Amino acid sequence: MNKIKLFFGVAALAFSLSSCEAFLEEEPISEIPVEEMWQTSRDVKAGVNEIYGLFRTTMRKNYFYWGEFRSDNMSPGSSSAADQQRVIDNLITTSHECAKWTDLYKMINQANLAIKYIPTVDMPSIATRNDYLGQAYAMRALGYFYAIRVWGDVPLFTEPNEKYSTDLYKERTDKNYILRNVILEDLKKAEELMDKTNNKERKRISIYGVWAIMADVYMWLEEYNLADQTIDKMSGDATFMKLETSIENWRKMFVEELNGKPSDDTPENDEYTTKELIFVIHFDMDEVGSSGYSYMYQWFTGSGNRAAVLSDAILEKFSDDDLRKAYTTQYYQNGWELNKFIGGTISTTLNKTCEVAYPIYRYSDMILLQAEARARMGKWEEALDLVKQIRDRAGLTTATSMDFASEDDIINYILDERQIELVGEGRRWFDLLRTKKWKEVMEPINGMNQDGNELFPIHYSHINENPKLTQNPYYGK
Repeated sequence: MNKIKLFFGVAALAFSLSSCEAFLEEEPISEIPVEEMWQTSRDVKAGVNEIYGLFRTTMRKNYFYWGEFRSDNMSPGSSSAADQQRVIDNLITTSHECAKWTDLYKMINQANLAIKYIPTVDMPSIATRNDYLGQAYAMRALGYFYAIRVWGDVPLFTEPNEKYSTDLYKERTDKNYILRNVILEDLKKAEELMDKTNNKERKRISIYGVWAIMADVYMWLEEYNLADQTIDKMSGDATFMKLETSIENWRKMFVEELNGKPSDDTPENDEYTTKELIFVIHFDMDEVGSSGYSYMYQWFTGSGNRAAVLSDAILEKFSDDDLRKAYTTQYYQNGWELNKFIGGTISTTLNKTCEVAYPIYRYSDMILLQAEARARMGKWEEALDLVKQIRDRAGLTTATSMDFASEDDIINYILDERQIELVGEGRRWFDLLRTKKWKEVMEPINGMNQDGNELFPIHYSHINENPKLTQNPYYGK
């Protein structure tokens, strides 16, 4: 059993649900013997909620490490933020905490447990049971989607590890196999299973969350027509998915709608005024105590301890008449802070009370992703019509197709718009990877120019634990 803890960080036979006690008002799962788990509707709710709790734990720091700090969005903040600075400066080593996949695999294992056992539970509503199963498939897909984007080839588990065996030690599976045969197939199953009527949740995966992940995956596979068709599905219900048209509401979405939402167990009730958020990582200190805060204040405010400031590279892309500029950044003590989620100067005493949620997907993200897909399909005018929706809100004019000499020119225009619109939302580094532009963008900034440097190292502890693992070659043996 000790070896299981080394690999996953916890024993697969007993997992904690302390993150959900208030949410579910029941005893933590860790106090329930495994043979008594997955018996009732309450067990299913608890088990699926644990997937989200483990995802929150995984992404609390890695949201920025994996999606922001390696990109041209950020420059080092305080000298005391050494761990963050090493990532920003492309000095990651095999001992860095962001190289660990422990929590991510704990989440994947929990999804595997749910996928195995939910079909065996007798629940009053088959539609509800299917919806929970669909969420488990979607979250497993999302977990592996992060894994392959961060490390490339990774070990593949599609069955839960419930007891120690040598099967825990696996070689890495080709990322393209995982992308097509696990991630995409899981999402197709989730699409069939989701309750499209009653699941109106944004803190969990709804059908819109499934489509958002699926569209993103199709873009990575360069299946632009399928990405376009998938995003089209999201425009069917304006009562749930709609672009904010005013910059004032855009601002409120970040500083009010994402901040301090209570937990709830009524997925049929939409708590959000905005219809632009698709899926967010929810933080609630009443729900999970001292680990229920996010790092939005701690890492981006106060010159003494802020981890990062906005870089010159992105600041230069903001035009002076862009209405988002004043709402995205402010100059404070020798640095342009990311102020998008904060809305003012925050006392450092509030660092550990921050409950600002992290957006994983927003509708504006999907609109710009669709614009890119259509541009790559040769539909430049349609692509720019989509971009115009985002730029109109920002008070900007939009170029016409006559302004571009090549597909690469218009793609760069759309990517610049994505960079500005989605800064701080964990998307920019993955956009540079997906479009294979990471070398040309990052080499002048931090010297990234060698194949393999785009991947993160695998933490040395995983290599030590599993004799079948090999390190990503850029980081040696």
